Amino acid sequence: MTDLASTKRRQKPQRRRLKAFLGRKVAVFGAIGILIIIAMAIFAPLITSYSPTATDFTHLFAAPFSGGHILGTDQLGRDSFSRLIYGTQSTLEVGVVATLLGTFVAVPIGIVSGYYRGWVDSVIMRLTDVILSFPFLVIAVGLAAILGPSLRNAILALGIAQIPGVIRIARAEALGLREQEFVQAAIASGASDPTILARYMLPNMLSPLVVQVSVAIPGAILGSALLSFLGVGVQPPTPAWGSMLATAQTYLYQDYWLAVLPGVAILLTTLCFNFFGDGLRDALDPSLG
Repeated sequence: MTDLASTKRRQKPQRRRLKAFLGRKVAVFGAIGILIIIAMAIFAPLITSYSPTATDFTHLFAAPFSGGHILGTDQLGRDSFSRLIYGTQSTLEVGVVATLLGTFVAVPIGIVSGYYRGWVDSVIMRLTDVILSFPFLVIAVGLAAILGPSLRNAILALGIAQIPGVIRIARAEALGLREQEFVQAAIASGASDPTILARYMLPNMLSPLVVQVSVAIPGAILGSALLSFLGVGVQPPTPAWGSMLATAQTYLYQDYWLAVLPGVAILLTTLCFNFFGDGLRDALDPSLG
């Protein structure tokens, strides 16, 4: 009976968090939108029968719902719907992988800075402040230009650009956790620093880190679109929403539809992740647990 009561007590905060998340309609909308976007990326070959790189010079700038093309074709006769669907793959790959890369690198640095404090904290934070003095997108574009245009380099550039911001968040959490009784008890009992950091501090800061990842992905997606738009991101013929926008600006007065499609896709994707992140932040609020 005691175990059953303990299990029910643990389930109550989880139910409250789930109820808080489901109570925000925009958060649910964002979650559903993300699932649809992921499904589009995974099942792209099943959704469209056209190759995103196949050209058809007999159907240049075809209008939507003409010639068997749902959203028409571009200046090379490539199916716009196919390129839009396949573009979710590179967009999600860059946005998600870059954010996770930056998080995995930054979190240990932030924890060490907040836990040890003193000169270690001063050195790390001064370097972080110097990097943060430059806007995120300026750093990403500069790194991508130095590394060279490619999908891998775009991920590296955006991941590195996100590191300083995550370091500050991890450090702030570590500073607060270090003063908690369970961490002080572990220190007093003689537990090693790696044990304290990995067993007591990291698990207790996962909630804010998960929220940070969810709200950082939209920024990485916008950064990916910008890099592709400037020609230093995903390279043709691989479809990417940013490069589609860059190409469409040349033919804006001839076929504005080419710019509308990737623009709306970027807008909806970033909105879904932002809505989901806001709902997740409310659901993981410590006051609910």
